[in-house]
Amino acid sequence: MLLDTATLDGYASDLASNLKEGDLPAALKASGNVSTLRAASVLMEAPRGTVVPFFRLAGWEKAASLATYLPREFTARLLGEMEDDEARLLIAGMPYHVIADVLDVLPEDERQAIKQGLDADVLRQVETIAAYPDDSAGSIMSPYYLAVPEHASAHEAVDAVRYAPADVERGAYIYVVDAERRPVGVVSLRDLTLARARDEVSDLMTRDVMVARVDDAAMDAARRVRSRRLKLLPVVDGDSRLVGVITINQAMDLLAHEAVDEVAQIHAVSVDETFFTPPAEAVRRRLPWMAANIFLNLGAVVVITSFEETLVQVAILAAFLPMITDMGGNVGIQALSVSIRSIALGEVRLRDFWLAVRKELFIGICNGIALGALFTVVAYVMQGSLVLGLVAGTALAVNVLVAGVVGGTIPFLIKRIGRDPAMMTGPVLTTITDITGVSIYLGLCTVFLTSLLAGG
Repeated sequence: MLLDTATLDGYASDLASNLKEGDLPAALKASGNVSTLRAASVLMEAPRGTVVPFFRLAGWEKAASLATYLPREFTARLLGEMEDDEARLLIAGMPYHVIADVLDVLPEDERQAIKQGLDADVLRQVETIAAYPDDSAGSIMSPYYLAVPEHASAHEAVDAVRYAPADVERGAYIYVVDAERRPVGVVSLRDLTLARARDEVSDLMTRDVMVARVDDAAMDAARRVRSRRLKLLPVVDGDSRLVGVITINQAMDLLAHEAVDEVAQIHAVSVDETFFTPPAEAVRRRLPWMAANIFLNLGAVVVITSFEETLVQVAILAAFLPMITDMGGNVGIQALSVSIRSIALGEVRLRDFWLAVRKELFIGICNGIALGALFTVVAYVMQGSLVLGLVAGTALAVNVLVAGVVGGTIPFLIKRIGRDPAMMTGPVLTTITDITGVSIYLGLCTVFLTSLLAGG
């Protein structure tokens, strides 16, 4: 059978329909044709009361696999709906780093109850990972990896791969370690299968091993996985002993979350807030940002107030202010998003600042002329005043130019001073474009006030 996109979408739709109708046996059958990640997404949209019964019917091994891809807060909520024994079975089947994340969001009493029911070895591994700093390579690594001694034969290495437990992270190569479990090389499965059985892996391995240390930034490790096109990245402790691996799936998940976090930061939203954050906590996280924006926007208020006489004499001028400021903000956000993404992906460096300036100047001039001319026509048609149209169009054109240059270059400046451009640039950009647009527009209106009063 050819499993094209339409067929796979149909399977996922069947799973969703069966869950909605409460037909759990049919849902379980349909889930066998759906990937674990997609099935988890469907469960997120299912009626709340069906997920735990579905887990019971599916078995706790499959349930743990599905729960691994659910948001941690969602999983924590499900645990509260289960019996204590069921919660322990679900938790015990998850990867150690996922268990650590879920326990971290549970209330203290529930956390301790689940810990008491975990196997001692599992609990030790979880607490080891939880002890690493947040957002470090150690906090996201998997302790399931495959390594062989440097004096092992090719035959022994192949057997190690063949008989390795199912939860070991597998790739196209395995690591070679010394007596202290320090990685000394890496050998590909292809070389092992082509070698003679008695050949030692030390003669087959590549001695250059790229590693991350447990206290390295997790994002740096994830970018290394992506840029080097690795399937696995070994993680070593302070004594250079191999303690875990970061998989390509973990790296891609982390990079995807980074992209989402940056979008949230651009719009002044706390990256720690999720759909499941309690309303009171959400208010606590959002309110400071909104309060800060009030003071930033006072700059535009001061500018408008200084042109009060002009506005009083020609009240229609106020009608075009939102268009000019909003257009500047939209253009700035476009340029801002491109720059932050390029910096995050490593496509540009801080020394490329002047390249960004030249690029945004060219784009801003072209867009400014086109949008300014369009707005001139619109303003003239609406009000029948050529002077007002030219003033509004000119103000819009200049604001578009300024917004593009500011949005495209200010992330470089903020990054230069060691701050997070995604967190700081949005509010700064909005303030600058508002003040610039209002100043230019009302300033030109004041200069040509006589013509505007004459209705020219």
